[in-house]
Amino acid sequence: NISIALARRGKKVLQIGCDPKHDSTFTLTGFLIPTIIDTLQMKDYHYEDVWPEDVIYKGYSGVDCVEAGGPPAGAGCGGYVVGETVKLLKELNAFYEYDIILFDVLGDVVCGGFAAPLNYADYCIIITDNGFDALFAANRIAASVREKSHTHPLRLAGLVGNRTSERDLINKYV
Repeated sequence: NISIALARRGKKVLQIGCDPKHDSTFTLTGFLIPTIIDTLQMKDYHYEDVWPEDVIYKGYSGVDCVEAGGPPAGAGCGGYVVGETVKLLKELNAFYEYDIILFDVLGDVVCGGFAAPLNYADYCIIITDNGFDALFAANRIAASVREKSHTHPLRLAGLVGNRTSERDLINKYV
């Protein structure tokens, strides 16, 4: 919804999904787009053989979509996949083609790989619900932002309470 709203306001938006369910990009494109990691495997990890149209797909309201992909559960590191996605998009100069880039990461894991997109961000907005687990993840992301802000021009822009009528835990956390 955020991507669509920004696109409708005239912004050029890229939404990067990072979930085995493809839930953020599927809802925008209507199909399971090939993942970055699958595309890289098909090209034997020759980044120079990957073109933007191989990994960037047009979604609803003109939102461009990328799906990072990932290993099966217990078979690898999702943070590695996020790092490879950032590396490829940097090679394709994608970070400079958009007004807004949204990276929909799994909030329950905030390792170095998952924090890699913060190296290219000016601001981080955390979207959470009122549950303890979601707020625990939000706290980990905020800690990552604080750490990255020592070496990058990055700031935490805020916290959005999503799909919740109760905000008592969110208010206490803030």
